[in-house]
Amino acid sequence: MSNIPPDPTAKPNGAVTGSTGVLSEQRANEKPAGDDVLPSWDVPPPVALPVTEPVVGDIPVALPVGPVVRPTQSESAFPLAVPIVGGPLMELPLTTPLDLFGGPKETEPTPEPEPELEAVEPPEPEPAAPAEVIAPPARPTSITCAICDTSNPIEEAYCAGCGYYFSPADIAAATQGSAIAVADVGRIGNPSSPIPPERLQERYELQEIISSRLGVERYRALDHGQGRSGVPVIVVKQVLPVLPTAIPVAADTEPVPAVPENDEIMPTFDEPEAFECSPTNVMQAIAKWPSIGWERKLLRTLEHPALPAELDYFCDDTHEYLVEEVPTGTLLWDAWDDPDAGASRKFGYLAGVADTLHRLHQCNALLEGLRPDIVVIDERGEVRFTDISDLLPLPVPSGAPVRGGLYTAPELLKGERGADARAELYSFGAMLYALHVGRELNEKTDFDGPGNPKPFIPRFPDIHPGFGRLMMKTFRKTVESRFPTDEASKEDATGFVELIRTLEVLRRTYDNVRLEIASWTSTGIVRTGNEDAFAVLHACESRQDDLGEASVVILCDGMGGYEAGEVAAALTIQTLRQNLVQLRPFSAAAGASPFLTDPLAHTSRPEGHAAPPVDVNEVKKAIRSALREANRLVFQTSRAPGSKRRGMGCTAEVVYIDGQNVIVGHVGDSRTYHLHEGRLIQLTRDQTLVNRLVELGSLTAEEAEKHPRRNELQQAIGGQPDVDVGLYHGKLTPGDWVVVCSDGLTNHVTAKDLQHMLLSEAVSAEMAARRLVNLTLIEGATDNVTVVAIRAT
Repeated sequence: MSNIPPDPTAKPNGAVTGSTGVLSEQRANEKPAGDDVLPSWDVPPPVALPVTEPVVGDIPVALPVGPVVRPTQSESAFPLAVPIVGGPLMELPLTTPLDLFGGPKETEPTPEPEPELEAVEPPEPEPAAPAEVIAPPARPTSITCAICDTSNPIEEAYCAGCGYYFSPADIAAATQGSAIAVADVGRIGNPSSPIPPERLQERYELQEIISSRLGVERYRALDHGQGRSGVPVIVVKQVLPVLPTAIPVAADTEPVPAVPENDEIMPTFDEPEAFECSPTNVMQAIAKWPSIGWERKLLRTLEHPALPAELDYFCDDTHEYLVEEVPTGTLLWDAWDDPDAGASRKFGYLAGVADTLHRLHQCNALLEGLRPDIVVIDERGEVRFTDISDLLPLPVPSGAPVRGGLYTAPELLKGERGADARAELYSFGAMLYALHVGRELNEKTDFDGPGNPKPFIPRFPDIHPGFGRLMMKTFRKTVESRFPTDEASKEDATGFVELIRTLEVLRRTYDNVRLEIASWTSTGIVRTGNEDAFAVLHACESRQDDLGEASVVILCDGMGGYEAGEVAAALTIQTLRQNLVQLRPFSAAAGASPFLTDPLAHTSRPEGHAAPPVDVNEVKKAIRSALREANRLVFQTSRAPGSKRRGMGCTAEVVYIDGQNVIVGHVGDSRTYHLHEGRLIQLTRDQTLVNRLVELGSLTAEEAEKHPRRNELQQAIGGQPDVDVGLYHGKLTPGDWVVVCSDGLTNHVTAKDLQHMLLSEAVSAEMAARRLVNLTLIEGATDNVTVVAIRAT
């Protein structure tokens, strides 16, 4: 705040209106003509002095608004400057000198003036025109709603008529050209203030102001120190804290006797020492919000990696400065939209944000408006906050200036007393909503009124129920509707412990698909018996919010003639089932709980209720081992003395599916298809002579379809003492299909027809399985046909 200099058009030593007298040009004319005119020290020209707001303790004192008056030196040795916004400096002679920190000051008697030898009647001076006093513009007390034309007090955040939220731009427009108080400048948020052109400490170049709140200003700046070419930093600026240099004298206190001039004045330890600018002194002097000392103490106490680090601290004659880093990385917007980022990473980011906010609460601080644009993901994959200018103390003071906006909780916008950490649950939900819809919040589209979001689940009825619950417990107008629930409130009243747990559950389970499985088989039109065999094991189990689901599909197509092929297929199914369900990845499919370390002891896992993640490589090894064991058993059975089943064998498909993976073990020419993101993929490769010729380039795919030896196998269960197992892996996402089938289907239905049916006709796994078998029958069904259809939802 600066003083406005006197009107340059006024005459020198001209009259200036004051409340106790008028100074005129008369004294200048009292000297007789002809005498030297000496300068008068009684009437100094008014000088504009820098003004700072007085501080009582740690609390700045609000100064009156009005004309600036100052006693002249001839009448008071203690000029009193009173700052205003938009007014000139005025000089006022005081009859009683004032002490800066007390009442009227006692002065020595004024000596009697010596009598003049000769009285000269001065000529009557012409009356001087009083200097024009520029009154500050009247401060508006109301703001008119642009929606319903209702007049509202300027301090209100919402229209009393229609509930419209007055944005900072609305308030700035209403107060343009008026004398805005200091508190209003903090509430408006981004005042324009001059930026010094010089570099602070010969290295920090201020670029633009970011925000201002009750005297604490934040600037974007460039650091040119240590040979740098302008590294972005944040500079926080504040007027130095003012410590009292005199002790106010109470009205009933006896006056201190004057000290004779010849006596030596000894120092007293009762007088406060002069303030020395140092990090420790400033932080201890003013560590209350809002101040640099409060922010530095918070950052040093937390030392949280997600918050900006303190780079520098220094002072000049009038201000103190705090330099903070600007964390760099990928904006949360872009990290959330990354197609390679699954739920584990995305909800991991959110859990990091929630943990940082919870740590702030433990240090009695609150971030008013959490937004996706102030969060970045650094190169290590960690969450970082780039803007902490909206920090508020907890409990939030009534009427504390806030930025305001669609991410700010309604209780903070209204300035309600008692707003607590649950206000950040609203901001967290608003940020999550924006990330989900992929855009900034819209006042008309996403809200029924100020601070009243539209119901989430009716807008997204097919949303993941865990995600829907998360939104229903955060992005809500009423505080009571948010976390925590009744039982969790006994552990943490802020709700953030329960929020973090919910995010961890979603981190583990959100990407898990649900499985819809159907299967059908037919002898076909030509064959008499069905040598195909299959088994489907499907288990689903839940503990609290963790849901485990897995399936094992085994399909075999027998060969070797009557009473041979079906025996090989049945024996293979039995052997594979016995071996696979005993292993840990398949124990859930066999009925064992995936949430217990020891199903017999029923002891819970130390890490919680969640089943451990599946190791794809371990699953592949287990499938290979089980298929080789089945091959050994079928081969030995067919070669047993007296056996009439010599040469029997079968193809085999072993498909393991959990919430995120499809893993296939393959022998022969049965197939497993995976429809992923609208494209049909044949996961397996036929182990036939013709397909080998295609791979070598000797045949085309079209020629192979009509080749007379197309069904001649190179690998089969029971054909040789050992078998070469093909292993494949794919990732499942909602909307995917997996189809396991014998060659009775692929002999008549092309991959193109299969893709069209799955994309355009099938609305369920049951419909897909039936239609594929019936389509084969229409085409003649020269072989047995078996289909297992799995739909991921």
